[in-house]
Amino acid sequence: MTNFGKRLETVKNFVEKNYPEYLERYGIPEPFVTTEFVDFDRFKNDFVLFLEFDTINFNPGPYADDCGDVLRLAANILLAFRNDTVANLDRKLMDASTAMHGMLRAEKLHKENPDMADNLTVRTLDFFKYVEGNKNLVAARFALEFEIAC
Repeated sequence: MTNFGKRLETVKNFVEKNYPEYLERYGIPEPFVTTEFVDFDRFKNDFVLFLEFDTINFNPGPYADDCGDVLRLAANILLAFRNDTVANLDRKLMDASTAMHGMLRAEKLHKENPDMADNLTVRTLDFFKYVEGNKNLVAARFALEFEIAC
């Protein structure tokens, strides 16, 4: 049986351990990482990375008596920047998104962390300018999907 909290913690630990190395190439300091609810009023750090599960789909096989053969878990990684000029925020957001995509792609190709790389797919990358009407708050959301055996 899959422990959902443990899976989220595995992803969080992977990001905290590996992402700073990719960000370093762009001169961006590591973010504050949280699995708490996305709240821009509460988290006012210059760079915050929110990690949350979105959907868990159970796809039982015809003879499954529990969760089934395959579990699809969707997660979001939201990168948020603030407290800088509009031009710098845009640059940081693009660079941090490039670094995140590079890290996820490298992990999928090399599968150094099986818990993280199990059929990992980046589904979409969305950019948000002027979050909550604030020109000094920008964000990007990576929609990820993992397929794992139950």
